[in-house]
Amino acid sequence: MLYQINVFCFFNKCQIRFVGIVFCITLSVLGGVFFPLSAEEKPADENAKKNDSDPKSVGLPSSIRFGGFIDSYYLYNRNLPKDTERNFTTQGVRNGEFNINLAYIDAKVEEKNYRGRIAFQWGTSVNANYAAESTTEKYSNQNSVKNIQEAFTGFKIGNDTWLDAGIFFGNIGHESWVSQNNVNYTRAFALDYVPYYSSGIRLSHKFTEKLSGQLQILNGWQNITDNNKDKAFGSQIKYKFSPSFILTLNQFAGNEAPNNERKQIRLYQNTILEWIVSERLSLVGQFDIGAQKAKQRFVYEPWLAVYDPSLGEYKETSSNAFRQWYHGTVWLSYKLTPGYRLSFRIERFYDPLQVMVNTGTQNGFMSNGYTTTFDILKFDPGLLRFEYVYRRSADSVFAYRDKQTSKKEDFFVVAFSMYF
Repeated sequence: MLYQINVFCFFNKCQIRFVGIVFCITLSVLGGVFFPLSAEEKPADENAKKNDSDPKSVGLPSSIRFGGFIDSYYLYNRNLPKDTERNFTTQGVRNGEFNINLAYIDAKVEEKNYRGRIAFQWGTSVNANYAAESTTEKYSNQNSVKNIQEAFTGFKIGNDTWLDAGIFFGNIGHESWVSQNNVNYTRAFALDYVPYYSSGIRLSHKFTEKLSGQLQILNGWQNITDNNKDKAFGSQIKYKFSPSFILTLNQFAGNEAPNNERKQIRLYQNTILEWIVSERLSLVGQFDIGAQKAKQRFVYEPWLAVYDPSLGEYKETSSNAFRQWYHGTVWLSYKLTPGYRLSFRIERFYDPLQVMVNTGTQNGFMSNGYTTTFDILKFDPGLLRFEYVYRRSADSVFAYRDKQTSKKEDFFVVAFSMYF
C-alpha cells in the first residue's frame, strides 16, 4: 500500500512538473507574440502624451533669406584739409584713409501673410547718420540703436494692404543708403538732408497695377528716440505711367522742436520722376521743397523799457513765419557695355536761411554739385567704382588746408562693394 502511494505521488509530481513546464513554454510563446506589440504601442502612447505637454517647435519659413553687404572706400580730398572728416555729408566722410562706409548682415522673410527684416550695421556712414540720436536717455539712446539698420515686422491685413511696424528705411529721395543701389557712389545733398531711416508704423496699399501709396506715423525726422511728445506723419504716392516712366511723391509733416521750445512744424515735399529710356540709358529728376516754422520773432516795442528796463525794446513772441529751403537734382546713367557704366549727377542745394545747414555765413548754404562715376559691373555681385565730385558754395564753407575754408570742395573716391 505504501508502495502504491509512493508510485502515485511520484507520477503526480511528474505530472505537475510537466504541466508547469508546458505552461511556462506557452506563456513564453504567447509573450513573444503579443508582448512585443504591447511594448511598441506603450512607448508611442507615452510619447504622444509627452508631446502634448511639450511646447510646439516652429520651423523656419521656406522664404527666409540670410545675407549681407560690405562697402569699403578710399577718399582723396584735393582741398587737403587738416580735418580728418568731411562736413555736410554722411557718406565717405573720412579723408585720406581706407575705411568701411557701410557693412551689414541681415535676415528677411516674405510670406503670403507676413514679412519682416532685421539687419545690424557698422561703418562711418552709420556713425554720421546716428549722430543726432539722443545720448542722454537711459533705456534708448544712440549707443543702443545706431547698429540697427532695419527691424520691422509686417502683416497682410487686406488683399493688397500691408501694415509694418518697427525701424525701416526712409522713403524720401531717389538714392538709397546702400551705395550699390545707386548710379553714383556718394549721395546728393538732397539725400543727406532727408531721413535715411524712420521709426514707427506704415500702411501701404496697392490700388491698381499702376497706383500705390503709403501712410506713416513716425517718431520724427530720422530719429528712433523721440525728442518730443508729438508724432510725425509721412506719406507716399507712386504712379507708373508705364514700366519705364514712374512718378513718386513723398511727403512729411511734424514738429521737430524739443519739448522745451515752441513747436516748429516741418513740412516737406519730395517729387521724383524716373525715365528708363532703354536698357542702357536712364534719366531721373528730383525736386524738393521744405518749410519749417520759425522758432520765434521779436517785436519792436520801446515802451517796454519804460516800465521794466530789463526787458529791452524788443518783445519775443511766437512766430507764424515759415522758413524754406530747396533741392534740385538730376541723374543721367549710361551703360557703355554690359560690363561698364558711366553716370553723372548735377545738383543744387538752396538753404540761405540755414534751416537744415547752419554755416554761420551771410548767404547760408547755397551749393552746386557735379559728380562723375565710372563703374565696373563685371564683378557682380561686386562693384568697383571710381568717382570724382566737385562742389562749390556761395560762401567759404568747405575745409581747406591749414584750418582755412574755401568756396569749393573736390575729391576722388575709389570704392568696392559686394552683396553676399
